[in-house]
Amino acid sequence: MNHATPDLPCACPGCMCQVSDAAHHQRDGKAYCSQACADRHPGGQPCPNAECHCESSVKVRDRAVSDSQLDEAIEETFPASDPISP
Repeated sequence: MNHATPDLPCACPGCMCQVSDAAHHQRDGKAYCSQACADRHPGGQPCPNAECHCESSVKVRDRAVSDSQLDEAIEETFPASDPISP
């Protein structure tokens, strides 16, 4: 017997999207409809839903750098951060 959970509202402030089991993103234990919403719309990245403009409700100071951008930055600086072995 298949017990599908009902769609939940996206945790992004002002987002009108629903989060389904099939497609969701998580951050800090909350479910989001897209990676843009989960990352708090870095650089003003829009919500994938053309009818939703939740990116405008996120204040610039609350926007986070996406996890993928952090990973890339760490990879770029990693060799320089290692001390030279004697």
